[in-house]
Amino acid sequence: MARTTITRNPLQGPAPPAPRSPKSEGFSLLEVLVATTIMGLVLVVLLQVLTSALRAQKTSWGYTQAVLMAEKVLQENCEINTLAAGTYQGRDGRYDYVVRITPQYELADPFADQRVLCSLIQVTLTWQEWGRRKTLEIQTIRTMAQKVL
Repeated sequence: MARTTITRNPLQGPAPPAPRSPKSEGFSLLEVLVATTIMGLVLVVLLQVLTSALRAQKTSWGYTQAVLMAEKVLQENCEINTLAAGTYQGRDGRYDYVVRITPQYELADPFADQRVLCSLIQVTLTWQEWGRRKTLEIQTIRTMAQKVL
């Protein structure tokens, strides 16, 4: 028995692919269903993350606007010349506010004929967001020097 060896000429290019059986072509139905399920789950998770991020961004924006409004109310209602004790209420846009001015202490300087008044100022803001009532409170201490008569 003689052996015959067939050699290909390298200039002829690659060998033709081996014949495939009909079962090995394409994807099976099970593979397509698994891939579709995985893609669907990933899409649902991504949509939930984006929704949460947008809601957090809107909440953050609401608190930023509330801080700006509280600072505006603080500046308008609590000028240094009018630090009399009391409580003031009002509304500006969608924000309700309450301003409380509470005297803390008083120092007298007999050599300068002055007294220093120190007051705690609290601004509480409330507003509606996402069907819930939100509250923000800022505090500061203001001092004022008065001539003793």
